Amino acid sequence: MKKLVAAMLILAVTMSAAGCKGSDADKENSTQAAGAQSDGTEAQEGQSSGTKAEYTLKIGSSVAENDPVTRGLWRFEEIVEEKTGGSLQVEIYPASQLGADEDLIEQATMGTGVGLITDAGRLGTYVNEYGILGAPYLVDNYEEALKLLETTVYDGMIEDLASHGLRVLSGNWYAGTRQLFMKQEVKAPADLKGLRVRSSGSAIVSSTIGAMGADPTVLPWSESYSGLQQKVIDGLEAHYSAAVGSSIYEVSSYLCKTGHFQHILNLVISESWFRSLPEEYRQILLDAAYEGGTAASEETLEKDAEYEKTLTENGMTIVEVDVEAFKAATDQVYDELNLRDLKDQIDKELGKN
Repeated sequence: MKKLVAAMLILAVTMSAAGCKGSDADKENSTQAAGAQSDGTEAQEGQSSGTKAEYTLKIGSSVAENDPVTRGLWRFEEIVEEKTGGSLQVEIYPASQLGADEDLIEQATMGTGVGLITDAGRLGTYVNEYGILGAPYLVDNYEEALKLLETTVYDGMIEDLASHGLRVLSGNWYAGTRQLFMKQEVKAPADLKGLRVRSSGSAIVSSTIGAMGADPTVLPWSESYSGLQQKVIDGLEAHYSAAVGSSIYEVSSYLCKTGHFQHILNLVISESWFRSLPEEYRQILLDAAYEGGTAASEETLEKDAEYEKTLTENGMTIVEVDVEAFKAATDQVYDELNLRDLKDQIDKELGKN
């Protein structure tokens, strides 16, 4: 029944969401922000000559249309369609318009031409080790996260995911550092006792929130605002662009700077669908995904200060927390999820040992 519902949802979106890919003006701005140099001549020639798409790839994400990640996806779309002369068409659906992450991942494993931007924690459901990429305080910044993507440990995990039917096109979509957004002030783990903090449901996120001292409460991101408003939860953990895009400042008061996750997202599609493409198109997808991720990440880094200013101007109070206390409290997550040996391997390759 779940698979049937997901399939019907995708069909309904395909028929009715003519405006889901964003306005031409938005895409033009996104291209300029990414520093694109192409005039799109090749794609235009393909369209004017009546080129019909041989393949269609639908990409969903939970982030808002004005998020840097969405603009990175539009850049990905532009490159793919230009390089394939329109033979491979990409459709972008932000704000969960294509469906929930779990349903899209399931569709991808079945070989459907769908994909999504998602975090490592969700992919850890299929390959437990992959979840470590979203673990607390694993890396300290974006530059270190990029180094992690070059390790042999990462390469091995990519292949493991492929054996489960999922192809990671790129894992370099940096969405920023995740912080706590709370209704009350939190400075140390002890302050979270008895408070309910929203979790995406992944083992990494729930375990981290629990280790911090709070009670993890699973909610879809789309219900986070109402959850805070109705006091179903007392807070949530999120990166700046998501918090601003969802107006979380309207229903929470304190931005507690724990910096517990460096939020790296992954562009994931079906492995079998990927393998069905001509080899040239596969490489185009891989290259375009990395370029789109770079564009999104650079914009995120540029806008972090602006996002923080927006949050404070809308009434949020910034709280500098005891980061070392949170690091010490969440270190147990690696043992709880049997990731200690893997963390040691990663630390070694990153030169931390």
